Amino acid sequence: MKQRSVTDGFSLLEVMVTLFLVTILMGLVVPHLGSDQQESLRSAANRFRQVLIWLRDQGSFGLSEYRLRLDLSRNMYFCEQRLNDRFVPVDDPLLQSGVLDPAVGRMAWQPDMTDLPDLNEIIVRFSRFGPEKPIMVQFVDHDATIGFTVSYRPEWSKPRLEAGQLGWK
Repeated sequence: MKQRSVTDGFSLLEVMVTLFLVTILMGLVVPHLGSDQQESLRSAANRFRQVLIWLRDQGSFGLSEYRLRLDLSRNMYFCEQRLNDRFVPVDDPLLQSGVLDPAVGRMAWQPDMTDLPDLNEIIVRFSRFGPEKPIMVQFVDHDATIGFTVSYRPEWSKPRLEAGQLGWK
């Protein structure tokens, strides 16, 4: 077997294998660098989507009327249930309200054609047919460069979560 000297170079195959392994490792590591804000936005949007699914289920099978109240000035949403003649927070503290940390980003309502665009508080009732009107809430960073959109139309079976800031089609 021939000994390699310091002046011998690497073969093309060795260089290609090394570059391939470095590329694979970079592909695994780089997407996770600096993505805390993106992950926080995705987590908040996914939690909101799960709340919409819960409201849909309660509206479909519950004996009471439910609604979602969005307070965009405070980056918050509330789940409420009708008891007698008024709405009160739902029993489950995990579902009563949700908030997006202002340091992470903001929530924005994307109105459809029939909505008023400049509302700070939006209320959507849920029945056995789903939400009474289309819902589209965007979770975006302060520069509006990173975002996730949660949308739900009455005719859809469940709400959708998509990356990016989408509008009604």
